[in-house]
Amino acid sequence: MVSYKVLSGGVYSPLPTFFKNDAKKSLDLEAQVAHARHLYDSGIRGVLVGGSIGEAIHLTEEERLTLIRTIHEAVPEFTVIAGVVGYCIDDIIRQISISKENGASYSVILVPGYYGPSLVTQKGIISWFKAIADGAELPILLYNYPGVQNGIQLTFDSYRELARHEKIVGCKLTHYDFTLYTLVGKSTELRSNNFSPFAGVGQVLVPALSVGIEGVIDGLSTVFPKSMIHLFNLYQEGKSEEASRLQELVTAVNEMTAVLNLLGIKYAIKHRFDLGDSLVGRPPLDQAIDISVWDKHYEDFKKLEALEESL
Repeated sequence: MVSYKVLSGGVYSPLPTFFKNDAKKSLDLEAQVAHARHLYDSGIRGVLVGGSIGEAIHLTEEERLTLIRTIHEAVPEFTVIAGVVGYCIDDIIRQISISKENGASYSVILVPGYYGPSLVTQKGIISWFKAIADGAELPILLYNYPGVQNGIQLTFDSYRELARHEKIVGCKLTHYDFTLYTLVGKSTELRSNNFSPFAGVGQVLVPALSVGIEGVIDGLSTVFPKSMIHLFNLYQEGKSEEASRLQELVTAVNEMTAVLNLLGIKYAIKHRFDLGDSLVGRPPLDQAIDISVWDKHYEDFKKLEALEESL
């Protein structure tokens, strides 16, 4: 039996997709590469391409592959996690195969929530993921983001069942259900099945690490990579008081991104690095941010920026 490697613990960055300020909002690959290289130079060793922050659902398949290929060629040392889109099992398997051909090492797949909890059962979700994993050419991370999957939450028992598949090697938990964080993070059964859980929100990184979560895939690391790595390292080094103080600041800044989401991330990247012609996404995300939210959290942003520049 082939042994599929789990994703190493640490901080991973879900990349936004940069667009030019033209009528089609075409890909801005120059900004994409510049940003990726900055992340690598700052210590980030892996990225998620084509996730929710990357507006995968607003990209063509060729655009998603172009992004994977471009990032892989620009920073070949990166571990690239490919987001896949849709619900058709055969098409997802195909997407994973061509993502691998273009440089991806892992795939991340959102829990199928289109039909909602009245029709989609845990058994159905398990059947769906197993069918994909059987045909997949890359190891899979389960992406549990109830906010965009009709409120469906993957249960602990479902994690236990899915972790038994050799190609399902971890998960991204983008929610605040700390009961689930704890059960998944502390499970020796999941560990014995070659399964590594990651938080999907930096607001809970230190608490998540305390219950066995391996790291984080969080948008704030695209703006403050050194600070997020520093936070992870402080906890790993047993410096709990320093870690908790920095976690407080990270959480305060993330309150801005919690409201503005990927548009807030783009605005912050433009503010810090002057990258990206367009500060908005493709329709329907083509409207400017509520600047009052940015202003409300700007003092905390400046504090974290000062730390970032000192590291």
